[in-house]
Amino acid sequence: MTVAPARASGVRRNGGAPGVWAPVLANLLLGVLAVAPLWCLQWLLVVYPAVDCGGGVGCDKEAGGDALGAAIGALVGGVIVLGLLLVVDVLMPRQERWPVHHWLGAAVLIPLPYVAGQAMGLL
Repeated sequence: MTVAPARASGVRRNGGAPGVWAPVLANLLLGVLAVAPLWCLQWLLVVYPAVDCGGGVGCDKEAGGDALGAAIGALVGGVIVLGLLLVVDVLMPRQERWPVHHWLGAAVLIPLPYVAGQAMGLL
């Protein structure tokens, strides 16, 4: 009895469940997409409240229309990322009869690109 070696893509030849790399890479790509709404949310929570003039006249600090753009970016981007999360981590594995717990377990990697960008000072 011989066992066929697995292909380099991580998918077994007999059409079985993918290896651990497929959920990890898919969720890291979702994390790259999640950078924009997370950055907008951070701006709304950290930078926007810091623009406070105390109701004084002649305030030189401006928030302008940035708050509306950041709110829309966080809302629309967040909905898109959550929709993709539902499709990639729940619906697709269930349709293919793959173990969903591998995909949902890898979902904890979604914030990793944002955290790495913050740590490197890129965001």
